[in-house]
Amino acid sequence: MRIVLAALMTTLAFVGTPDALAQDDGPGFALSVRAGDRSLPIALPQPQVESGANAQAAVFWATLTRDLEMSGYFRIIDPNAYFEQADSGITPGSFDFSTWQQIRATALAKTAIRTVGGKLQADVYLYDVGIGNKIDGRRFEAEDTEARVLAHRAADAILEALGYEGIFDSQLLAVRDSGPDRKAIYRVDIDGEGQRRLSSNGINLSPSWSADASKFAYTTYINQRMAVVVRDSRSGSPRTLSSANGVNTGAAFSPDGSMVAIARSSPSGMDTDIVLLSADTGEVIRNLTTGGGIDVNPSFSPDGRRVTFSSERSGGSQIFTVPVGGGEANRVTFEGSRNFEPRYSPDGSKIAFVSQSGGFDIFVVGVDGSGLRRITQGQGANKSPSWSPDGRYLAFASDRSGRSEIWMSTADGRHQTQVTTGGGWTQPMWRP
Repeated sequence: MRIVLAALMTTLAFVGTPDALAQDDGPGFALSVRAGDRSLPIALPQPQVESGANAQAAVFWATLTRDLEMSGYFRIIDPNAYFEQADSGITPGSFDFSTWQQIRATALAKTAIRTVGGKLQADVYLYDVGIGNKIDGRRFEAEDTEARVLAHRAADAILEALGYEGIFDSQLLAVRDSGPDRKAIYRVDIDGEGQRRLSSNGINLSPSWSADASKFAYTTYINQRMAVVVRDSRSGSPRTLSSANGVNTGAAFSPDGSMVAIARSSPSGMDTDIVLLSADTGEVIRNLTTGGGIDVNPSFSPDGRRVTFSSERSGGSQIFTVPVGGGEANRVTFEGSRNFEPRYSPDGSKIAFVSQSGGFDIFVVGVDGSGLRRITQGQGANKSPSWSPDGRYLAFASDRSGRSEIWMSTADGRHQTQVTTGGGWTQPMWRP
């Protein structure tokens, strides 16, 4: 894919870009680059520090470096190899491109950071080293404690300059195990930082965002009874959506937010069915499945017309889809004896799922059952895949490092990186 590295950097809070930043010197350079290739050599020197922003500069640079590494597009040249003089500037004409050509950098990102009136500002310039041109420059502004936020927006803008949607100004819902009978829902930034606990004490599982991220649902235990609750993302107490006898779990919002699909105990109590509920009242709209074994893990297609789920109806556990209006379920997977936790891709063409065959691994398959691709193999137990909003990445839980952490992979599995530390992290769900 030939991609022109062109206009760069949208702002967190745009503050009026100076002419020196805004004007482009040339059209940029064309590259063939894919997430996971790590084929773009980029130099990323430490920021110029102005107005006493030393501590914020260190956070900004470390965060921006990690974001670009996580993306899978860039090979960041070791800073120990840089020849540039310490007093070199970041603006056009204030430094010598030959020092960056000597280390075979293709792109160069230069930054400056300062505090102004209680705010934190960062200038970011991107250069084509080969022809010595400035591609673009932008200024960002945020609160003086938000150096990480500025860095995430800068990383996203660099990705957008390559023609891809940014991912680093995004968040996950996830479960963290903090001891016996204690599992809490957290919101966490995609780099593993910014953790915020959202649920109270007890066992809380299976978080899921609404399509507009204004609400989220999860499974909890109320008076030793399983229930699905919904909560406003910003404030408010949990609202019980379903607490019928037996199993209530695995909530998934419809794209328009009007319905929630859950797995709920059948009237006989012998298995579970996929049930559509009103997102406002919790009233049953219809059963999507009835009998035939345990049906769990619902996920809506992006157009809202179908729901995928895992079912034991054919023996073992396989992935199926069913029309939202009701009708016959279609089987998607035919390989493996235990496949579960399906999730539609944002474009509706693929389904990510977990397959157990000795270990637990992540797979991706077309909605028609074609094009099966293995994402993980021989890397511990890998579960709960969740797509990034643009479909280029998957977040999932893995214990390959010894404890269960959230990991991120390119959608083809070629580039995988650990997101969280500390252990106990499971069931990530990417914010839409």
